[in-house]
Amino acid sequence: MAPLWLRPAVWAAAVLVAVAAAVSPSGTARAEDRATIARNLAENILGKGMVRSSRLIEDGRAVALVWESATFKATNSVAVTRELLQAEVQLAVGAIFHVLRDVEGVQFVIVHGHRRLCAGRASRVRPLLIRYARDLDG
Repeated sequence: MAPLWLRPAVWAAAVLVAVAAAVSPSGTARAEDRATIARNLAENILGKGMVRSSRLIEDGRAVALVWESATFKATNSVAVTRELLQAEVQLAVGAIFHVLRDVEGVQFVIVHGHRRLCAGRASRVRPLLIRYARDLDG
């Protein structure tokens, strides 16, 4: 299997991030709009309707998202699954941070149906934290 950066889906998502950045509004938005903008940016990466919920937390300084995995396949190995889930997070959060400059963090949960695959937190100043499900060696 090709490295992650050579996969067509990753390149397509990167192009979407670049397009979103090119047509994005200024770095600030009204507090009530930030959750909607974050949802739309994540869905630009993951696919329409993939984000189940989006809300502001921490007095509007962070966004909490729950989304359906765009890449999960039960037939993939644990290593491939973890790599693809991390790529989903990095691309979706990257788009949010690039456009919504006043958002300091993104709390996320990635699911597949009723199954929780991973959860974590992305921050502008701290390393990405991902906690995987037990069956994904979490």
